[in-house]
Amino acid sequence: MGSRSFTSEEEKKIVLPLVEKLKKMRQPGKTLIVGLQGGQGTGKTTIVEVIKKNLRGYNVHSFSIDDFYTSYQDRQKLAKKYKDNPFYQIARGMPGTHRVDYLLKTLQKIRQGKPFQIPVFDKSLRQAQGDISKKTIKVTKRQDFILFEGWCVGLPTVSSAELINICKKTKIDLPKGNKVVLKHIKEYQPLWKYLDYMVMIKPDSSEVHKEWRSLQEKRLREKKGEGLSKEQISKFVDIYLPFTYVCYEKIRPDAVIKVDQKHEYYRIVFS
Repeated sequence: MGSRSFTSEEEKKIVLPLVEKLKKMRQPGKTLIVGLQGGQGTGKTTIVEVIKKNLRGYNVHSFSIDDFYTSYQDRQKLAKKYKDNPFYQIARGMPGTHRVDYLLKTLQKIRQGKPFQIPVFDKSLRQAQGDISKKTIKVTKRQDFILFEGWCVGLPTVSSAELINICKKTKIDLPKGNKVVLKHIKEYQPLWKYLDYMVMIKPDSSEVHKEWRSLQEKRLREKKGEGLSKEQISKFVDIYLPFTYVCYEKIRPDAVIKVDQKHEYYRIVFS
């Protein structure tokens, strides 16, 4: 859930030009798969909803890479395997905690216009550690547009040296254990070949992610009665930042939505 709703001014300035671009790109009888990447709390879900609203009249379905998390049990096994690795001591989110094969098959079905299913992952289960729900969302007909969002959508492979440089440049702490993450990123590369268009939501500063994530968790607590504590949020976001900034530095998106510290979307830049 994004941190706030869009203003009509932002919608006019940011979303409408993007929607026009997407409409021009779409070909009849084909599905345009749009990837949306942005760090913690940048408002990916909010932006997706506003895009969908402006694509009325088309068949549009959206989902998140979060929907494809592995089970609680599988993530526990991973945490035990890498018990001294901070990247795998958080509840979920790192490369290695998604059902990549299932997601790849889903993207293949989408591309072919075949019926597909999106799993439902309930983040409030298991003391907010999350688990796969029994429900799935079935989509039976070819979609005109698919909006696929996530913090690591499009995350490329990088070397250890590149990762260290990115963290130095952006003044981000790099926890030990990052080589395991680098290894898992390779498994995700076949997924990105299915993205026809890439949108990045990029904040002006790395400081804002914690603030925004706190707002998200507050909302989750209000809604479900479960959510991460302040300390957990801080740890959680710190772990994400190095690889979030790999995305910001290394992905070459087709469009960048700029966000300032007040969480205002002030510009869209097309490449």
